[in-house]
Amino acid sequence: MSQIDNETSVSPLDLVAEGEAIVIVDVRKPAARASSGLQIPGSIWRHPFDAVNWADAFRGRRVAVFCVHGHEVSRAVRGFLEDCGVEARLIEGGFEAWRSAGLPVAPVESSDD
Repeated sequence: MSQIDNETSVSPLDLVAEGEAIVIVDVRKPAARASSGLQIPGSIWRHPFDAVNWADAFRGRRVAVFCVHGHEVSRAVRGFLEDCGVEARLIEGGFEAWRSAGLPVAPVESSDD
């Protein structure tokens, strides 16, 4: 685990190596997610600008969030989740770092949106 701008984060490879039960939440904007057509297998997509309506569902669970590159969107959502009492981490480098690490990806299921 490392610190980025005082935010708790984890690299994609370290996250997989931990092997612990953690919920991976995809907070890419809908257009970015759709244009990619891919997702991290088992991840749950939630609209990043609607976190106020879904954050409580993750209370008491360990969460790792990602956006495209692990910058503004996922950092903002991670911070909001922490403020709501959710133990949340940022996946360093976002979805692109996950793919670059050669980790598995799966097609986006249209029913997720």
